[in-house]
Amino acid sequence: MTLFPEYSNTQNGSAILLSVKPKFANLIVDGSKLVELRRTTPAQNVGTIAIYSSSPVQMIVALVDVKETIETSPNKLWEISKGNGGGLTKAELIAYFDSKKTGFAIMLHNVRVFRKPVIPTKVFKPFSAPQSFRYLTAKELNKLEQLMVAEVKK
Repeated sequence: MTLFPEYSNTQNGSAILLSVKPKFANLIVDGSKLVELRRTTPAQNVGTIAIYSSSPVQMIVALVDVKETIETSPNKLWEISKGNGGGLTKAELIAYFDSKKTGFAIMLHNVRVFRKPVIPTKVFKPFSAPQSFRYLTAKELNKLEQLMVAEVKK
């Protein structure tokens, strides 16, 4: 075991496990939400996101690719959100970005939904839900991709 695990590095960047409220996770899964808004973004370039639907669901529901990440003002984020199924009102967006001059729009594409959501302990031992996100190791990403492929073969 190493103190510094090898983090995943997909073709377009690292992979992360992202905690998303169930309301928004459902919109991503059904394909109507193509943008995830965040006050901060990971330091590493992100290419793949495992969507963790937070409490009360507490399951990994999808893998998605990141088309691009845009840093801009809350007003411009509202325009991006409106056109890409952000899933919140302008008042909610402005409140979320209160006191921030800029925020981030993570543009999503290639949503791959688990037919049977993944119990996190199948991949992570031990597991504790990230407040926002955590980087995935190459082994963890590989395990999630294997679970996705196994579903297709059934």
